[in-house]
Amino acid sequence: MIFPDWGTVSAQTANSTLPPFTEWAVDWDAGTLAMRNGSFYTVTGTEAVKIWVWRALHPESRRFCCTAWSADYGNELEHLLGGVTDQGILESRLKQYIRDALLILPYITAVDTFSFSRTGSLVEASFTVHTIYDEYIQKLEVPIG
Repeated sequence: MIFPDWGTVSAQTANSTLPPFTEWAVDWDAGTLAMRNGSFYTVTGTEAVKIWVWRALHPESRRFCCTAWSADYGNELEHLLGGVTDQGILESRLKQYIRDALLILPYITAVDTFSFSRTGSLVEASFTVHTIYDEYIQKLEVPIG
């Protein structure tokens, strides 16, 4: 579910051979797993991918942080803290770190259409995530200073 070792799957075979993607539902307001009738439940499809993307880009999901996770899982966004002052280099590295974190999931076929805005020591990235189900816009705030 959340941290599987998917191996390598091409985008063409992903559409025809992958089972429906499933994740535990999240109560976004409370920041916890969602409950229905007193029990946790799962969601599938685009909603499940959105949850996985949020977790993969979350600060606590640093790459190489936990030995229980695959070395492919997580992000390296903490490398941007205090180190990059040039806007062009910052945007380029952000794109690369986001793509590296997300494209390991075979249900995601592309990540593109990036836009950035900077306010003080925060950069907000907006980008499109293309999945085998649908596409959606994801936003991410990254502290850089």
